[in-house]
Amino acid sequence: MRRGFWLRYLGRRLLAAVLALFGVAVIVFVVTRLLGDPVELILGQRATPEQAAQLRAELGYDDPLPQQFVRYIGDLVQGDLGVSNYTQRPVTDEIADRFPATLELALAGMLLGLLWTIPLGVIAAQRPGGWVDRVSRAVAEFGLAIPNFFFGLLLILLFAYALGWAPAPVGELDIGASPPPRVTGMVVVDALLAGDLPTFWSALKYLALPAITLAVTSCPPILALTRTSMITALRSDYVRSARAFGLPPRTVRWYALKNSLVPVLTMSAMTFGFLVGNTVLVESVFSWPGMGLYSVQSMQRFDYAPVLGVVLLGSAIYILVYLLADLISMAIDPRVREGQT
Repeated sequence: MRRGFWLRYLGRRLLAAVLALFGVAVIVFVVTRLLGDPVELILGQRATPEQAAQLRAELGYDDPLPQQFVRYIGDLVQGDLGVSNYTQRPVTDEIADRFPATLELALAGMLLGLLWTIPLGVIAAQRPGGWVDRVSRAVAEFGLAIPNFFFGLLLILLFAYALGWAPAPVGELDIGASPPPRVTGMVVVDALLAGDLPTFWSALKYLALPAITLAVTSCPPILALTRTSMITALRSDYVRSARAFGLPPRTVRWYALKNSLVPVLTMSAMTFGFLVGNTVLVESVFSWPGMGLYSVQSMQRFDYAPVLGVVLLGSAIYILVYLLADLISMAIDPRVREGQT
């Protein structure tokens, strides 16, 4: 493919990404401004009207909404997400502190999801209608039907309280435990890098239940798509030709899997983007100190800037991951490139 094709494609996608983020900013900005007055929360009920008016003027909340939005977009272009009215810290710093925890949880959930969905989808496609296929579809339907927060609560009741196999949902480590030296911000990774095996195993135990919750409730679409794509590939002409030429069954299955991976890759990217930006309820259930819990706490405090920052970051990550998946698909499959010309 010519260099110009890739540049035009990237230009179109980046422009679409900017417009999408702008639309998200408009919607969330307007909605959060209509939910309540943060000045009353900051000052309390004993504040005088004069004090409330002074603080509202200092924060710029007495300006018209369009003017507030233009000012916010101007700061956003400069990388300034604003200041939390509750903690008085820059939102960028607070998100930077919490994002590694969300990324760690999303990566663990995605890894566990891929480990069970793709192999099970491939096995189920070997004999459509067989017992493995029926079990896989039942598991996928269960994961899609049950809310992730409810499934997380069930895991906590069973493994943490009834059986005692898992620790109580109090975050990434025991209360009062010292985290490893911060390198990536992900406790499991940092403990491994520091060679602190007791902390590593402890963090892994706390990570297990929320990661399983995400893997079971968010990854079933990957299983369904893997099964469908693999069945289509196994019934294709090139697979029948390969069998007619006497190629070993393992080789035939490998070629079929390679050709069915493009849609699975796209679905996996979409799922990962979803996980990064939609761990709110799971983080709340497990008291996981990530962006989801941070956004919930900020909403309860009518703290607008953190909510906008979290939503915009989640949207940007989703768009970026989806774009990378498309680029990889186009690089490995000429049919995808032809569809973009």
